[in-house]
Amino acid sequence: MIYFFSILAYLLLLGCIGAWKSRQVKTEEDFAVAGRTLSPWIMVCTMLAVWIGTGSIVGNAERTYKDGMAALILPAGTFIGMILLSMIAAKARRIEASSVPEIIGGRFGQTARALSVVSLIVAYMVIVSYQFNAGGAVLEVITGKKPSVNLAVGDTVTARQLVRGWVIYTPPADWTGEAVIAMQGDDDGEAVYRVEVVASEEIGKAKERLEDKTRTVAIRRDNYKRVLYDDAGLSEGHYRIASFAGEGTLVLEEPRLTKEIATVIAAVFIILFTMLAGLMSLAYADIVTGIVITTAMLITLPVYWVMAGGIAGMTEAFSAMGDRPQHMQFWGVYSPVTIINFCLPVFLLVLGDANQYQRIFASRSAKGAKAAVTTMIFLALAIELLIIASAWTAGSMTPDPENGKYILIYAARHYLPLPLGCLFMVTVVGIIVSTANSFLLVPATTFIKDVYLNHINPKANAKRTIFISRFMVVVFGVVAYIVSRAFAESTGFFEKALYAFTIYGASITPSLVAAIVWPRATKAGAISSILSGTVIALVWSEADFIHARLPEAVSGLDAVLPAITVSVICLVVVSLLTKNPQQNKVID
Repeated sequence: MIYFFSILAYLLLLGCIGAWKSRQVKTEEDFAVAGRTLSPWIMVCTMLAVWIGTGSIVGNAERTYKDGMAALILPAGTFIGMILLSMIAAKARRIEASSVPEIIGGRFGQTARALSVVSLIVAYMVIVSYQFNAGGAVLEVITGKKPSVNLAVGDTVTARQLVRGWVIYTPPADWTGEAVIAMQGDDDGEAVYRVEVVASEEIGKAKERLEDKTRTVAIRRDNYKRVLYDDAGLSEGHYRIASFAGEGTLVLEEPRLTKEIATVIAAVFIILFTMLAGLMSLAYADIVTGIVITTAMLITLPVYWVMAGGIAGMTEAFSAMGDRPQHMQFWGVYSPVTIINFCLPVFLLVLGDANQYQRIFASRSAKGAKAAVTTMIFLALAIELLIIASAWTAGSMTPDPENGKYILIYAARHYLPLPLGCLFMVTVVGIIVSTANSFLLVPATTFIKDVYLNHINPKANAKRTIFISRFMVVVFGVVAYIVSRAFAESTGFFEKALYAFTIYGASITPSLVAAIVWPRATKAGAISSILSGTVIALVWSEADFIHARLPEAVSGLDAVLPAITVSVICLVVVSLLTKNPQQNKVID
């Protein structure tokens, strides 16, 4: 429980900072952009804390566990995006705006502004939703498991326990063969699960042979396997262990705190903290988070490296696993199409992320904004590389793919010395809370600035505006929680992040950048760009009738390249074909 109390102490510290800064919030500008008082040092801390989020500490780490050293290419999108953002940061700060849609609306009119609000809210609800999921995952891991229960023929488990993988099969030491576990449901239906235990050198071929077989898996000798049923064809209710053929043991291991309850707890804290003082509280709490992130990552990687035995130890470990032959390769693992699918969404989000612009708007000066973003080019790259290297190294000591979903959380709990493990757990929680707070704050402040004050109540006083801002934090928090329930088991964190980044990057980033740097861009061009980018990002993965008519090289792409290509073409072509009465409104 020491992990739990360490995290609780950290959250209380953040809460105290939020309560302290909340007394300084007097206007909507204080709530949304911290009164435009942030120094470059505070900007760097808060920009780092919001950028290194669940997509990095969980998503990129999860991808690294699957792909190995090749994942070191993933921060390329961040690096290039930050370079370009640093070139326009000063111009963006001189606009004196409070939201990204306000910039777009100032150049391209109310229709473009409204469309950008919708796209932003849709994308950010997805992002906040998986922050809630990640917060729940941390709580589930740190609270540990209930005492194990040995299972035998005749014992009963629930369908939920089978679907969640809480029933674990462990073969005897040095034993190879097949174990067959037959479950009989309340409706007398039978569900049979087969586990082939093979030598390490045979695991790759065995997995290929069994790839298309249902409920039949292969594991290497001296490993264990979760009896993980998919819920297709598995009825609700109880299942009795009807027979168990083969050698080994069955054990039931359940978490003390389920993901569902843990996610609710995480969501409630994040919503309440965001309500306190908006960006004023987040920015100053991020000073602590930014320092903790940097310190923890610099310390933990060398520890994992020594524990894993360096390159030699990792090579031997991955080789013994049998199913990860490419984990020590950098080149040749990802195809060019895969690199585009993985890096382009991140690049587009960096260049247009409303969170980064909100902090740029909050800077004391244009010069300070440029200095902070320039520093972030190298700091963000370094931290992301440290995260991926840590996940790669820890992965060599973690054969169970189920633990690979949260590899750095699992590794901190099981491999690091207690003080360092507590520091890292605090780091993960700080990252999740900061990112979730920021991505929840932006839709709320965007709604206030671009909808409420623009259309509903332009004459609202400061007190009422702050009240509505806090109310909208709760509304969007509830929406994000509902989305988190839909996404909870559907896909991995990495895929969720890319999906949200694609929606935002393809719809908003082109028009936002054009509003700042391209005088020839027109209202019609921006509207067509936002609409086309949003539609293609949302429907591409479902448009099988289109894929069937495209070359294989194109149909294999994720939505990001088609969406951004069409979005940019629409922006440029339509702008060149239409008049621009507001050409002189571009920022010098």
